[in-house]
Amino acid sequence: MLRHAILVCSVLLALASQGADPIIIDVGVKGANPKLAVTGFSGPEAIGSSLKSVLEKCGWFTLTTDAASADFQLSAEYTSGALQVRVLAKKVKGFTLTQPAMANEPQDQVVYRAVDSVIKQIFQVPGPCAAPIAFAMGGTNNLKEVFTCRFDGTNMQRLTHNNSISTEPSWGPRDATLVYTTYAANTTSVILVDMVADRQRRLSRFPGLNASADLSPDGRFAVLSLSRDQRIDLYLLDVASSQLQRLTQNAAVESSPCWSPNGSEICYVSDARGKPQLFRIPARGGSPSPVMSSREETVSPDWSPVTNRICFSRRTGGQYSVGMVDMKTGQTEILTRAAGDWESPSWAPDGRQIICSRRVGTNRSLYIVDSLLKTARPVTTGPDHSLPNWGNP
Repeated sequence: MLRHAILVCSVLLALASQGADPIIIDVGVKGANPKLAVTGFSGPEAIGSSLKSVLEKCGWFTLTTDAASADFQLSAEYTSGALQVRVLAKKVKGFTLTQPAMANEPQDQVVYRAVDSVIKQIFQVPGPCAAPIAFAMGGTNNLKEVFTCRFDGTNMQRLTHNNSISTEPSWGPRDATLVYTTYAANTTSVILVDMVADRQRRLSRFPGLNASADLSPDGRFAVLSLSRDQRIDLYLLDVASSQLQRLTQNAAVESSPCWSPNGSEICYVSDARGKPQLFRIPARGGSPSPVMSSREETVSPDWSPVTNRICFSRRTGGQYSVGMVDMKTGQTEILTRAAGDWESPSWAPDGRQIICSRRVGTNRSLYIVDSLLKTARPVTTGPDHSLPNWGNP
């Protein structure tokens, strides 16, 4: 029976193998992922090329041409609108899976979902490949629009055409909904996008600030920042009825909320202790408490449902770096140390990789940070790509 993988320095690999012992791969300790060799492909050349590219960039394997030394061998066939994948493993029983293409999707999208299925089968975590990434792209006259792309930067599409500042995108459950903030004509609004019906509606347009919205895991509520009485506090908004519940009430500025995996808590940023730092509060109201003891400026939290870790951006040494804190142990780790400002991190569905923006000079591009291997790779090239949010399949 498949067992859960543990996302620590060693990654537990477990395949359905009728009692076979799991393999332990020292990811992060030896600084390498398990090796995978693509031993054969039958079908359109473009699909085969896409398969190798996605396997190489998914973050879970190191591709090799030496099948004998590989931990896994993979062969595939695309026929009759489906991709069939066969995986052989060195020490445990392999598997075969069939990923059918969905109606009206790009032909190569089946590859992204198939690789996710392979990752799920081996590592027992959701794959990061098929879930879209939403982000804000700057244009002329300081305007911004919301775009989406895949985790490798392909299939970039414009989502908004507001001719204003459209920013702070955040996905709802199963990527069926998305919220974002607009700034136009001296007013702010939070917009809810129905991705299935391709419709948009104003979710919040109260006097003053309406911003930083995030949808609950079940999609029923949005938590957001409002300034209804000249103070910027957090409110809980019922998406269906528009009823409001105030969560915080003090002189501090509170923003950038995100939900815990089970929807019982909310992490957010507050300057109640002088500098912006992370706090947590029960989702139905209660007393807030600091997430960490550090007094450094810490912003932009995102809570992973896979690992129960919060990633964040912290200002140290004059620049922002991406870090993470384990909400069970309280252990904190900084993940990026290269030059530039690393901002607005968001977890991938696999609980391992993080999408963020990196500012170097006047350019901001999107990068993926591997929280195990402490590596980073570019996804897009600016000049102004910011505030990314990874989807929730």
